[in-house]
Amino acid sequence: MDCRLYESKLANHKIFKDIKESLNDVDAKLRNLFVYKDDVLYVWNSVENCLFCVNLNRLEELDENTSYQKLQLVCPPAFAVEHVISSECGGKLCLWGGRGVMVVELPSRWGCGGLFDSGRQTVFCKSYSLDEKFLYLQGEIHRVHWHPKSVTHLLVLVSDNTMRLYNIGLKTGPKLVKVFSIGPKPAGALGQTVLESYGDAAVDFTPTPDSEHLLILSGNGDVYMMHCDIDNKSLQKPKLKGPLAMYPPADDNYGSESCAITALGGVDTPTLVVIASASAVLYHCLLLSNATEMDDDSHALYVVESVELNIVMEEEPTVLQYVCPVHLYLVNRNTYACAHAGGVHTVTLPVLERLSEYAAADEGDTESILQAICSKPSTARYLLRTSGKSSPTVGLAVTPPPLRTLLILCASGEFITRTLEPCNLEDQLYKELQLKNPALEQDDINAILKERQKLPFTSIIQEVLERQASQPILKLEKKEEPDPKECLELLTPATVRLRSEYIVRQQRAADVCARKIASLKALSGQYRDWLADLQKEIENVHLQSTLLNNKRALVEISQEDMKYRCSAVVRNLRAGCGSSGEERRLLAELLQHQKRAAALADHVRTLKLHKEHKQHEMKKWQEEYKKKDTVLGKSHSDTIWSVLQQQTTQISSLIEETKLLKDQLGVV
Repeated sequence: MDCRLYESKLANHKIFKDIKESLNDVDAKLRNLFVYKDDVLYVWNSVENCLFCVNLNRLEELDENTSYQKLQLVCPPAFAVEHVISSECGGKLCLWGGRGVMVVELPSRWGCGGLFDSGRQTVFCKSYSLDEKFLYLQGEIHRVHWHPKSVTHLLVLVSDNTMRLYNIGLKTGPKLVKVFSIGPKPAGALGQTVLESYGDAAVDFTPTPDSEHLLILSGNGDVYMMHCDIDNKSLQKPKLKGPLAMYPPADDNYGSESCAITALGGVDTPTLVVIASASAVLYHCLLLSNATEMDDDSHALYVVESVELNIVMEEEPTVLQYVCPVHLYLVNRNTYACAHAGGVHTVTLPVLERLSEYAAADEGDTESILQAICSKPSTARYLLRTSGKSSPTVGLAVTPPPLRTLLILCASGEFITRTLEPCNLEDQLYKELQLKNPALEQDDINAILKERQKLPFTSIIQEVLERQASQPILKLEKKEEPDPKECLELLTPATVRLRSEYIVRQQRAADVCARKIASLKALSGQYRDWLADLQKEIENVHLQSTLLNNKRALVEISQEDMKYRCSAVVRNLRAGCGSSGEERRLLAELLQHQKRAAALADHVRTLKLHKEHKQHEMKKWQEEYKKKDTVLGKSHSDTIWSVLQQQTTQISSLIEETKLLKDQLGVV
């Protein structure tokens, strides 16, 4: 998109007119309520508790009257949103403030112009809070970053000197993965106040350009280093190194009220660390490997220069020298922006352009390159000056290359663009549940965890109305009436205490209720619109069903008519044509064969019965024959024996006679 279109079309867009009312927060901190990602500008509306977004590519094709889309959150945040950051892939947004963190899953972009949900005016988005109960009640959030090596992990720095790693890519919802201890953990609100007053609490952190380490800044200026690796499955937590040594050493440790840190450079150049203090002084330090072999002294910071910002505010000029928080935003490899109560600065570091040459140079050329580095100090430009703490900047974003432009949103709702010159553009709860209920399944545990993380609205009101100090009840004797001076002395602190401990808290509770009511009204309005759309769709479906029923009735009538006509045709065909002579002859022959087959079947059945009868008789006769026992008497036996002897004698005589005859006749 042409940078001139930012000033002509985008600055006059009605999205900033509609968002103006939600930016009027007198007690607001430094905020960044919009983000620019993938040609879409997202702006947070704290009144309606939703996101406004406008597609700049579509704005380039059309005019500034192009409508914007509302991304309505299904679960709006219960805390005041102070920052909006986008994931690297652009599919998720993170809304966070001092009392909570919420992740918004963006819907798909499709249709004409690449709009959400094909360009509907209001689009519902899935949203869920991270550890809502703990983050709202137990401390204050100092910084939130997406993990440099993962788009599904978030790093949250809390005021109790812990950094919490959350996994938001699980189907069961966000889960606390690890908790890293940065320093001494305070005990209660008083301990936290003491820790912050001494500067021992971590206030900011940033990943290095190579995404291998995290640099953590404490309020006293100490910098710690921690290796960031989510693939490490061992139970041992990464070791926290530091505080890193700073050279040359200073008595005040280069400021005792540090507030922000960022890192510039690339993989091929040394990392340049920028540390901002509340006194509006920036320190540029080189992060280099130390020559010592000790693990704690593996790296050190070498201060190259310090830059003091010339911040001018019309109101409260004496307070500036004590407290002026600064937020740092990367622009490119050698430029970063500073947002503060007095406006916006940009700082360019020419030293980064020469560091790679210095690292690759020979020993003879190092002196000349070093002189060139020292001869070009950093330059700071005052891009925008605001009227002071009552109207600070509430949004800052950087457009993509080639020509980077700073998009700045003021508290008055005015949108300003500044183009940079080319020279400047180079699981403890989970274990507890498992121990108490070992029989619970995984789904039941996840459901309990999700339910316990919800923060009821009554808890928020109770926390707001809770008093930090207890006051005794005053009892006086009725006879002893105090004089007017004593009455005044009692009335004055009582009035102050009433205002500070009761009226202010009730006002805060009223603001919380008003914000909740406004968000619920906005959500109910969207639900009513959604219900109206659904009712229209239901009416359309009823109308379509009525038409289909009528068509079905007509089709049934036509079907019955066709059935009647077909049956009539079949009857006519059957009545009109009889059987032929050949068919009758064949039918008679078939009937004759049928009769013969029946007679043969009867004859076969008779033969089978006769066969069975004969078999039965034969079996019976055989059984009777076996039962018969033939026995001869003695007389019969003697007679038979004598007859056999006679026949034997006769046979023998005949044989003798035969032999004699053969001899006589000479027969051989």
